[in-house]
This record gives sequence, structure tokens and C-alpha cells, in this order.
Amino acid sequence: MKRVKIFLVLLLSLSVSLQSQKTDDEILEKLFHDTYKFYQALRHTNGAYYDMVKLDGETTRGSSANIGMGLMSLCVGHAMNWEPDAEAKVLQTLKAILGKESGFALARNGKGCFIHFYDINTGKARGTNWSPIDSDLMIGGALFAKKYFSDNKEIAALADEIFSTTDHSVFVGDINKGQIALGMQADGTPKGTWTVPFNEYMIVAWFAMNQANNPKSNAQKLWDKHFASAQSLRKAVYKGKNGDISVLSPSKSRFTSMFTFMFNHNFVHHFSSNKEYIYEMNNAMKADSAWWSDRGDAGDIDLKAKGWQPYEWGTGAGVGAPNSKYQVDRICMPVNMGTSKDQNPNVNVSPHILAGFSPADPKRVREDILAMYKDPRNIGKVSLAPGDTILWKYSYTDLNWKPNKVEGVDYSCMFFGLASLPQFLGTEFFNKYNNFFEGQSKKKKRK
Repeated sequence: MKRVKIFLVLLLSLSVSLQSQKTDDEILEKLFHDTYKFYQALRHTNGAYYDMVKLDGETTRGSSANIGMGLMSLCVGHAMNWEPDAEAKVLQTLKAILGKESGFALARNGKGCFIHFYDINTGKARGTNWSPIDSDLMIGGALFAKKYFSDNKEIAALADEIFSTTDHSVFVGDINKGQIALGMQADGTPKGTWTVPFNEYMIVAWFAMNQANNPKSNAQKLWDKHFASAQSLRKAVYKGKNGDISVLSPSKSRFTSMFTFMFNHNFVHHFSSNKEYIYEMNNAMKADSAWWSDRGDAGDIDLKAKGWQPYEWGTGAGVGAPNSKYQVDRICMPVNMGTSKDQNPNVNVSPHILAGFSPADPKRVREDILAMYKDPRNIGKVSLAPGDTILWKYSYTDLNWKPNKVEGVDYSCMFFGLASLPQFLGTEFFNKYNNFFEGQSKKKKRK
């Protein structure tokens, strides 16, 4: 009889555990689905995409990069059976980019580089930021959709036209330094400002190398020297209280913002399918969470006294406290916390960055994002519409601060991070559909 009672207790415990697991799955899927709805809220009726969802007021500003995120969101939505019209919507967007939809044509410069921001109704340029990275985030979304809807020849032709008419050779600068142009002039020449590895411009280098498709090209040489192996890249060492962690960075003295790892994972097949780069992504995740754990010991702010929990971490870009302006938060060396060199002085938590690390450690991301979502303080929760809630940035210098907008490009880390969880689409989804140049052979040098 005693054994029977023990068995019944164990059976009941298992039942409760399974029910709890199911409940957690439902919570995550709701957050995932609500995040998909966020991207549909960014979509204009003409197929273009707004830069942001404004939580107060309206905007007429579109973003080329966000078109790419929108195109990829349609693929994710279709794969999850949320978007039966995804194929038609992709076609509309690709036609709009190329000016094949009445009244809209996305502005480009003399070499086919697209403008960063544009008028949502016409596609006309807003500002003069002809941007290689924003162009390639958009082009990446087009090529992703081409790969996903592989039987649609019209999608393939339009995506190929967008890619082939953007001259990537002009984006490549000094090979030895690993330079990629930050911006271009209207005539197609570089502005003269350059970025060096490691950051999200790995995407531009990848596209340039594959477009050249020539082992003797400058783009190929730049790639081979700086990106073919992660060991070629600089690293900054985070010296935390629990040990040192090396992180791929643009220099030895400062860290890149963590969205860099997510963007490269989603758009560069060489990154997402490479154990070496996933290892580096895992290191970046460890350094980010260590920075939050160490933050309270730096003397500038007592996080634990304010209720901080170990599942609260993530440091990235987007509107932040205290002035609701766009900022690129980064971790910094512990010695710089609370000083003028502090790269996140307002202690903004970025849940989308936490989620974006799922390809590196899906189990931890699942547990921590669930704990954050269920936190009784309701921190970081933003209501898009009645019943639709997402997680966005919040600040430990002012837990009452509320954002006035959510940027689509930055929030992609949340959406694609959740998509990468094993219970949904998994990392194999991105590995399959970001393999844009599969089967492409290098051109042989003419004799």
C-alpha cells in the first residue's frame, strides 16, 4: 500500500510537471506570435515597411533594413502557419523595391546602393545615408524569401535583380584593414568613412565576396583575411569576477553591441553553420550575462537592491532611457562601470538580445526569457494591441520609464531568436534558407 501511495505521488508530480511544461510552451508561443504581429503592424499597404511601431503618434519613415526583416518575417509566419498570404506579400514588396508597384520606388544611388530611410508612401530618400549594411539587410531578406519560396520563379527573378543591380565591389576598402564602407555618396562613391571587423558588416563582406564570385577579387581577399576563420578577428577580454571571457570585437579595448552576433547568424551562412562562430556567439552571451551579474558590484548602482534577477540580461540597440532616443548599448570593462566610459550608463536591459542568443544556448534562453516574461513586476512588457504583448527594453536607472517606440530592425533579434528555439523552427531553418549562394562555384582566372 505504501508503494502504491509513493507511485501515485510520483505520477501526480509528473502530471504537474508536464502541465507546467505545456503552460510554458503556450507562453512562449504567444510571445512568438505576438512578435510576428508586431512585424505585420510595420507593414504598409503598399508592401513597404515602417522603421518602427510608434507607441505615441505616427510616423511616415520607412527603413530599407526593416524591409529585409519584414520579408524574413513572412517566411517565418508562413512556416508557422500564421500567414497563408506570405507568398503574395513577398511579391508585392519585391516589386515595390524595384519601382514596379504604382506610386512607389525605393531610392538608390549611382551604384544601386539603397537609402537607409525613405518616405513610406513614395520610397523617396529621407536624408543622404546611402547605406551598404541597410541595403544588404534588405537584400538578405529578399534572398531568404527566394530560397524559402524556391518554386516561385517570379520571386527568384526579382530577388536576383535587386542583388545583381547593387554593386558590392565599391563597398570594399583597404583589404589589410578589413574596411567596408559605412556610407556612400549619391554618385556611388564611398563617403570615406569605414568600419573594421568585427561587427554586422560581416554581412556586406559576405555578399560582396559571393557577388564577385572570383578568387582573385578584392572582396574574396578581404573575406579570406578577416572572416574565413573567427581566429583572424580581434577580441576584447571581459575580466569579470568569475573569470575572463574573450569576445569578438572591433578592438581590444571595447566591445561590439551584441546584436552583431544575431544579424550575422541570420544572414551569413558561413556564420550560422560554423561551430567556430557559434562558439564565439556563446562567449558573447556569457560576457553579456556576466556584465549584468557584476554590475551591482561596481559601486555605481545596487541592482540587487532594486530587485534585479539573474535572468535579466541582454545589452543591445534601440530606444532607451532616459530620453527615449536611439542608443547602441554595449557592455564595458568592469572598471568603467559608472564612469564616462560606461557604454550602458542607464543600465538598459534588452530582452530581445537575450532571446537572440538562442542559437548559442537555447536551453538557457528559453528558461530566462520565460522567467522575464513571468516576472510579477511586468517589467519590459509593451502592449501593441489588446491581448498582444511583447518584451522590450527597460532601465534600472528608472524602472518607471516607458519607451515611445519599438524599432523593427533591432526587435528582429527577439523574433528570429524565438524562431530558432528547437520547439519552433530551430536553427536549421536559418541554416537552410540563408544558404543563398549554395552551389555557386568560383570563376576561374582567364589565362
